[in-house]
Amino acid sequence: MGTKNRTRISQCMIVKNEEKNIERALSWGKAIMWEQIVVDTGSTDNTVALAEKLGAKVVHFTWIDDFAAAKNYAIEQASGEWIALLDADEYMDPEDAGKMGEVLERLTQDTFDGVSTGWQQIDDDGRISSSGTQIRFFRNRSDIRYRRRIHEQLESVTGRELRIGDVSRELSIFHIGYQEREKTEKKKNLRNRRLIMKELEENPANYEMMGYMGDECLSQGEREEAKMWYDRAVEAMPKELKAYDQRSAVTFTKLLSLITGQEGNHWREAESVYRKAVSLLPEEADFDYIAGRYFAYQGQAKQAAFHLEAALGKLNTYGCYNKALLTGAYVSEVYDLLTRCCYESEEFEKCITYGVAYLKFQKFGMGVLSRVLKVLLPNKGDGEEAYQAVRELLSKLYDFQNLKDRLFVVKAAERSDRPGFADYLGSCLFTEAEREALKISGGKEESR
Repeated sequence: MGTKNRTRISQCMIVKNEEKNIERALSWGKAIMWEQIVVDTGSTDNTVALAEKLGAKVVHFTWIDDFAAAKNYAIEQASGEWIALLDADEYMDPEDAGKMGEVLERLTQDTFDGVSTGWQQIDDDGRISSSGTQIRFFRNRSDIRYRRRIHEQLESVTGRELRIGDVSRELSIFHIGYQEREKTEKKKNLRNRRLIMKELEENPANYEMMGYMGDECLSQGEREEAKMWYDRAVEAMPKELKAYDQRSAVTFTKLLSLITGQEGNHWREAESVYRKAVSLLPEEADFDYIAGRYFAYQGQAKQAAFHLEAALGKLNTYGCYNKALLTGAYVSEVYDLLTRCCYESEEFEKCITYGVAYLKFQKFGMGVLSRVLKVLLPNKGDGEEAYQAVRELLSKLYDFQNLKDRLFVVKAAERSDRPGFADYLGSCLFTEAEREALKISGGKEESR
């Protein structure tokens, strides 16, 4: 392989019938990899032939219902200093791939065992649908191997704790596998349940596997079955959890979402789960995000704002490394809800603060800008001095040289029932010719 990096990286992957993805899987990192190893577990399509044509070393592994065993076999074939173990439906963009050697070389000097990168799920429209972190780059050491048949985890077989560096802000992996999910979901679901049950037969108290079983049930719409598994997982959890226990955080968040998503007011049941979740994982923002969202939809604005502010505080303080999967992904929604709840509870200064923060993310948030304008201009007949001050604030959020931006702020002023301000903006932001062409008069649209 033609690598420009001093750090030798062995790219390894486990595949079966990946002819649609194998070329991209081997191409994105070809220039920086020391070697590329493909472990085939029984492909019946052209995966093997394509991998060999692209220059990869192909080895075969008889599938034994054990993802950890297959991945460990791949590691044993590698000769590089670092392992890059990604799936065939995962890739890095060229800019991140180009930085990888430098990042790993720096971490080698700091004696890290592995790194945690960003991980982004891409939907059918090419947009990021969810995000998190993953450990896919790690040192090629004899004691570092995977455990568990499914939902496998990297660990040291000697029992020492691995030193993991966080480079999630520098490197990200993109995953497209779920774009084809509907075609294979049922088959994979049955396989996953079978492997999870094997793990539970060997360790009946494995609360992580119980959580994963809940996920499988939930993916098939079996809500009551999923809730049962999540309840069992929570009951089996130890009295202390590590701060970065993402699996347990997911169990709590999905259980809370199931309870609060039922018809009627179910906070009494959810509160006991919430309190245990916060006591075990006090840095996790998602518990407060779910609670705040629930109270917002129940019309309890003050309580909603309390929890949503707590979620933002935890996100800002502790970040989203192995935590805050929901809050981090939907942070703009948090600001949106906070703007609404602070407006409804008459906490007007906070309404402006959160509203402006939201508009920096999503400047075309009509509902948010309308509320902010109502607070900034409490009287429909506010004078020109007040209008000038609000216009100056808006100029920091919107480009008044852009027609779409100008039309939007005028429409928001109309929607906020501030006709005087709408007229003012119309006269300030549009020429007479523009008003005539756009059928607006002093900022208000005329009926055609």
